[in-house]
Amino acid sequence: MNEYYRTVYDKFELLVRIGFYYTKDDLWVSIENGQAKVGVSDYLQKTSGDVAFIEVTKAGSTVEKGKELGTMESAKATIALLCPISGRVDKTNDELIAKPELINSDPYGKGWLAIIAPSNLDDDLRALLSADDYYTLMLQKLQTEHEKLESR
Repeated sequence: MNEYYRTVYDKFELLVRIGFYYTKDDLWVSIENGQAKVGVSDYLQKTSGDVAFIEVTKAGSTVEKGKELGTMESAKATIALLCPISGRVDKTNDELIAKPELINSDPYGKGWLAIIAPSNLDDDLRALLSADDYYTLMLQKLQTEHEKLESR
């Protein structure tokens, strides 16, 4: 079985992990044993460039859907990472803080940001995109970016 939707754009192969949930702001959520693991999509890490610094809300903190979970700094920009679900941060990825480049090398694996104990999982998941819907959105974003570049 294929784990990813794939597309090649310019020199980049872009991946969307099947079975995950996504935000329009390019974060992903996977559900494991009632916990929500959150990370940055392949699309966001590739369009942002090499990640130089990551900051994530501390474990034990309460987070709200749509509010800042952390920030990601790359050569191109500093990006506010908006939390896709509400709950309590149970764990942050200490390895990622020490090696932010893990987002670039393994965004759906070792590059995860936080594990959250959700407070309203069913409602929050209904508001997220499926992998199918996110893949379609990503392709639309690529088309829009391509059109902007061609119009210059």
